Order: sequence, then C-alpha cells, then structure tokens
Amino acid sequence: RGRSGVDFFVFLPLATPEVVLGAALLALFLQAGTNTGFATIVIAHVMFTISYVVVTVKARLEGMDRHIEEAAMDLGATEWATFRKITLPMIAPGVAAAALLAAAISVDDFVITVFNAGQTQTFPLFIFGATRQGVPPEVNVLATCLLVIILVLMVVNVAVQRRLARRDAARAVVAEAHDQQLAA
Repeated sequence: RGRSGVDFFVFLPLATPEVVLGAALLALFLQAGTNTGFATIVIAHVMFTISYVVVTVKARLEGMDRHIEEAAMDLGATEWATFRKITLPMIAPGVAAAALLAAAISVDDFVITVFNAGQTQTFPLFIFGATRQGVPPEVNVLATCLLVIILVLMVVNVAVQRRLARRDAARAVVAEAHDQQLAA
C-alpha cells in the first residue's frame, strides 16, 4: 500500500530538469530566509541525488532472497544482528554503487550548484569562471589524479575478484573431493 505514491516521489526528481529543481530549491531557501552557501549546496545535492541512490539500492533489495533473513531470525538473531550480518553484506554492492553514482553526479552537477551556491566557490563553479580565460592547469591536474585513482581502484577490484574466484574454485574442488571420499 502506498508504493505507487512513494515511487512517484522517488522518480519525480529524476524526471525534473535540473534548472527547475535548482530554481525551486533556491526559491525555498530564499522564502525560508536561509543564506545560500555550503549548507544549501549540500541540501540541494542530496535532494537531487537521493533518487538515484534509492533506485540503485532498491534494485539490489528486490534481487535479494528474503528467506536468508528469515532463517537468521528463526535461529535467534535480532533484527539489528540480521541487518548487520546478513542484509548489509548482501546489499553492500548496491550501496557502494549508489554512493559512487551519487558522488559522480554531484561532482558533475553545475546547474543546481550555481543556483544554490551563494558566495561559495565549488570546483564546477571555479572551472566555469576560469574557462573565460582558458583552462587552468588545476583542472588538468585534478582530472589526471581522478583518472589514476579510478584506474588503480579498478585494478585492485579485478585482482580481488580474481582472488575470490580462485578461492571459491579451490573450495569447490576440495568439497567435491571430500564428497567422493565419503561416497567411497
């Protein structure tokens, strides 16, 4: 009950143009008498990216087997212990993906930031102002650093995934050999 209403409000910011969302949030902050600055930028970016986070984590939750949680509770685990030891590890990839997606969208967003920044200077606003005189070297340095960090993280992820796959394959071989010994 109420799922369609919640889905409507989750998907609404995804369908709303950034200009409309930025102007509406600015109007809200001005109506409330709030000075625009870092806090309003954070609030605006959370409002803008929360839909992406909800959709990503919700997709992971829908693919999860609820019987595992029920089994943990049947065996005496509390709700908190079940969440901490069962649910959270199972949805961790979705949460991590949502966090990375929200960070990427937030760093890239210019329109909502320009509406709600006030006198605060963020990196997208710095780049926008600096492009009138040419691309500053700081932009190239930051882009290179981000590229290197992302490439290193990708290599680490591939190495970890390969190691886990080898470990799982070795365990499967040992389990099969153990089963054959028991059968003999």
